[in-house]
Amino acid sequence: MSKSRRAEPPALAAGSARPQRENSREALLDATSALMRELDTIEIGIVDIAQRAGVNHAMIRYFFGSKEGLLLALLDRDVYRRIRQLDRLFRMEVTPTERMRIHLRGILDTYYEIPYLNRLIQVMVREADPQRVQHIADELLIPIASAQARIIAEGIAAGEFRDVDPKLFYFNTIGSADGLYSNRFTLSAVFGGIPSADRALHERYREHTVETLMRGLLL
Repeated sequence: MSKSRRAEPPALAAGSARPQRENSREALLDATSALMRELDTIEIGIVDIAQRAGVNHAMIRYFFGSKEGLLLALLDRDVYRRIRQLDRLFRMEVTPTERMRIHLRGILDTYYEIPYLNRLIQVMVREADPQRVQHIADELLIPIASAQARIIAEGIAAGEFRDVDPKLFYFNTIGSADGLYSNRFTLSAVFGGIPSADRALHERYREHTVETLMRGLLL
């Protein structure tokens, strides 16, 4: 009796090229990200995601197993791209002060591009199995927090930074970075009908936030 073969998804008939599969997978991730940004919610239906991606919704199960698997893959993709940038940051021959400025600007840019990030993390760890929680902590969050703590330690040793608690500074950073981009209602209702932060506002907020955080860090 021959071994059973994995069924091809509806949108990928037998003989379809491998690049087409990869393109469809990326299209689903891109569609999910775009809808979350545009609608300012992470509660997106799989039919809407598939329609935006231009594929059959059965492809979500084919590639990711479930909507939950899709969200975890999106979280991995979004954060891993930023973590890879940390290696380049530590190869730069700059002072701890300048390294921290670059790092903080990068975090603000991340939340501008991915305003749903904190909400997605909270949903993915809520009532999740311990293995997934550990994966998110070890692979996605700890590297960023550890990098920031390393920069602080370098700055203290160089006589550039005050002796601050890296844990508290990390929460200062994430809270400041997330604040503007995840509060469309406040931005619109309180500050004049702006639906979301545009590039110009983001750049002003980024520099304001970086300078505010650095003032609490520098000697």
